Amino acid sequence: MGILQNPVLRGFHPDPSICRKGDDYYLVTSTFEFFPAVPIFHSRDLANWQQIGFCITDPSTIDLNGCRPGKGIYAPTLRYNPHDDTFYMITVLCHSEDYYENEIFYVSAKNPAGPWSEKTVVHGAEGIDPSLFFEDDKAYYVGNLRPNPSIQSSVRHIWMDEIDIKTGKLAGNRITLLTDGAVHNARCPEGPHIYAFGDYYYLLIAEGGTALNHAVSIFRSSSIWGPYENNPRNPVLTHRNLRKNSEFNSIGHADIIQASDGTFWSVLLGVRPYGKDPLLRNLGRETFVAPVIWEDGWPIFCPDSGKVEAQYEMPWQCDQIPNTNSTDFKTNKLELFWEMLRTPSVPIYHLDEAGLHLTLNKYTLHDNQPSAFIGRRQQEERFLAETAMEFSPAAPNESAGLVIMLHSHSYYLLEKTSDGNQEILKLSFDDEVLYTGPAPKEIISMRVAASGLDYWFEIQDVKGAWQRFGNILDGKELSKLEQGYTGVMIGLYATSNGKDSNNEALFQYFSYQDWR
Repeated sequence: MGILQNPVLRGFHPDPSICRKGDDYYLVTSTFEFFPAVPIFHSRDLANWQQIGFCITDPSTIDLNGCRPGKGIYAPTLRYNPHDDTFYMITVLCHSEDYYENEIFYVSAKNPAGPWSEKTVVHGAEGIDPSLFFEDDKAYYVGNLRPNPSIQSSVRHIWMDEIDIKTGKLAGNRITLLTDGAVHNARCPEGPHIYAFGDYYYLLIAEGGTALNHAVSIFRSSSIWGPYENNPRNPVLTHRNLRKNSEFNSIGHADIIQASDGTFWSVLLGVRPYGKDPLLRNLGRETFVAPVIWEDGWPIFCPDSGKVEAQYEMPWQCDQIPNTNSTDFKTNKLELFWEMLRTPSVPIYHLDEAGLHLTLNKYTLHDNQPSAFIGRRQQEERFLAETAMEFSPAAPNESAGLVIMLHSHSYYLLEKTSDGNQEILKLSFDDEVLYTGPAPKEIISMRVAASGLDYWFEIQDVKGAWQRFGNILDGKELSKLEQGYTGVMIGLYATSNGKDSNNEALFQYFSYQDWR
C-alpha cells in the first residue's frame, strides 16, 4: 500500500487528460502561450509522474506569436487507440475571442515520448476542448460550441461526429449531444469526454467556468449517438459547495481512467488558494487524482468524502519521490521542465560548458512575441530560485536578468542594464521602476524567493553574503485570475528593447528549491 499526495503535478498543470496502455499511464496538460507545448508525463502508479517529452516541439506546428495571455494551446485530450496501436493528442490553438476561428488539430505517436507526427487539422470543427473516442475501427470527434455551422449561437453545445482518423475529415453527420449542462443554462459546458463502460456510453463534461463554480457532470446513453440522460446526482464532483478558501477550490475538468487492476480513478484540475482570498492562485491550476467507484450504473467521485482530499491510500505501493529541478546547464539540451514564451522564430539560446547563453532579441515581455525568455513553474508557496549571470550591456537598451511572471503584463524583473554612464541593477514591476542600484562588473549571483504572497530578490555581495535588493514585493500582482489561465513562471530573460543585437547573457546555473 502507498499514499498519493495531491496535487500530483504541482504548479500550472491544468486541464489534465489521461490514457493507459497495459500497466503504463500517460497524461497531458495545457500550456497556453508557452512552448514547447503540451507536456506528456508517464506513471505506473498514478502518484509519481515523470515528464517524458512534449507533444508539440516543432515551431512550424503552431504559431503562438501575437497570442495574448490566456490564449494559445487549450485543453488537450490524450487517447490510446488499440486498433492501430497509436497514441493521439488532440487540442486547439485558440486566438479568437468567440472561438470560431480556432484551429483544432491532432498529432500521433507510437511512442508517447516521441517523436510525434505532423499535425492533422480537423476542418469544420470550431470551439475548444476537442476530444476523441475510439471504438473498434471507428473514431469519433467530440467538441463544443455551436450545434451547426449555419447557426450563429453564443450558447455552447456539445456535439459529435464520426472522423476519419487518417485524414481528419469529419463524416458530416454532426449531432448535438447536449444543449445544456446539468444545470439549466449552465455556464461553459466544455471539456467533453466519451467512454464506454458496461452497458452504457458516458459523456463527461466540465461546467460552471474554471473558477469557484467549476464542476464535473456526467450523462449516459445506450447509444453513442444519444439521447444522453442526466445523472440525477449531478454535478458528480465540485467544491463550490465548500467555503471559498477551502484547501482546494475550482475543482473540475476531469478525465476517467480504469486502472490495470480494474479500479477507477479520475484526473482533474484544482487550485490551492493563497490565504483567505480564494481567487489568489499564484501556483495556477494543478493536476489532482481522485478515486471513482460505481453505483447503479453511475460513477461516484471521491466516494468517502465527496471532495478531493490531499491524500489517498492507494491499493499499490506508490510513495512519491520529491522532484529536484536544478541544473548547471552543462548538458547538450535543456531539461524538460523549461519552456519558452511563445514560438521562437530563431534560436534564442545555446548551451556549452560555460552554461546557458541567452541571445538578446528586440522583443520585450510586453510584445506578445517570442522574447528571449526561458522559465520553469513555481510549485509551492515557499521557494528559492538562484542563478549566476555574466552580462555586460553594450548600450542602454540592453538588459538581462531574472524574472517572476504570471504573464507578459504582470511580472517582477531584476535586470542588469546601463543608464548611459554606468551599469546598474534595476528592479521593476511591468514598466514601473521600483528600485535601482549599482551593478557589479563581475558575475552577478541573484535569487528570488517567496513565502506566501511575499516575494523578494537578493544579490550576493563581494563577501558572499546575500542582501535583499529592493522591498518585499506584493504577490497579489502575480495572481490575477481574469488575466489568464497560467501560474507563476520563474525565468531567465534578455532583451535589446526594440533594436537588433548580437549580445548574449550567460547563466552559469539555475537552482530551484521549494518547501511544502
